[in-house]
Amino acid sequence: MIFLMILSVIAGILTAQFGLLPDFFVMHSDRITDYALYLLLFLIGYGIGRDKESLIKLFTADRYAFLVPIGTIIGTLFGGYVASFFLNLTIRDSLAISAGFGWYSLSAVIIAKLKSADLGSIAFLSNVARELISIILVPFLARYAGPYVSIAPGGATTMDTTLPIIEKYAGESAAVVAFINGFILSALVPVLVPFILKF
Repeated sequence: MIFLMILSVIAGILTAQFGLLPDFFVMHSDRITDYALYLLLFLIGYGIGRDKESLIKLFTADRYAFLVPIGTIIGTLFGGYVASFFLNLTIRDSLAISAGFGWYSLSAVIIAKLKSADLGSIAFLSNVARELISIILVPFLARYAGPYVSIAPGGATTMDTTLPIIEKYAGESAAVVAFINGFILSALVPVLVPFILKF
C-alpha cells in the first residue's frame, strides 16, 4: 500500500512536469482533491460506523484518549522550538510552521498571508514532508513501539489521509483515537498558527 502511495505521488509529479494531464484536471485539481478527500472520509466513517464498539468509544472516549493529542501538540511544538536553533529561522517562525501539524494546505496559506510567501513555502514543504514520513513510519511504529505511538507523527492528517494506514496497521481502536487526535489538531491549526505569528 505504501509503495503504491509513493508511486502515485511520483507519477503525479512526473505528469505535472511533462504536462500529461488534460487541462480540465489541472483547472479543477483542487476541487477533485476535495471530493476525493470527502469520499475517503465517508468510507472511513462508514468503516467506523460498522463497528459499533468503535463508534461507542468515539463518543465515550475517556481522558486517556486525549493524552495522544496533548502529547502530539507538546512534542510537535518542542520539535519546532529545537529546530529553530539548527535552522535559519526565528523561534516564532519555527513554532508557527510546526503548529501546522501536517495540514500543509491551510498552514502554508495562513503563514504566507500573515508573514511571507517564502515562509509559507517552507511551511508547505515541511508539512508535506511530515505527512510523507508519517506514511512510511506508521507501520513500523505500530509494530515495534505500539499502536498509539504510531498516531503522533501524522498530526492533523490522522483524521483523513493517514487514518486508513493507522487503521490497517494499528487497529480500529487506534483509528478511533487517531480520528480524535486529527480532529483536535485540525481545529487548532487556524487558531494556533496566527496566534504564534502575532504573539
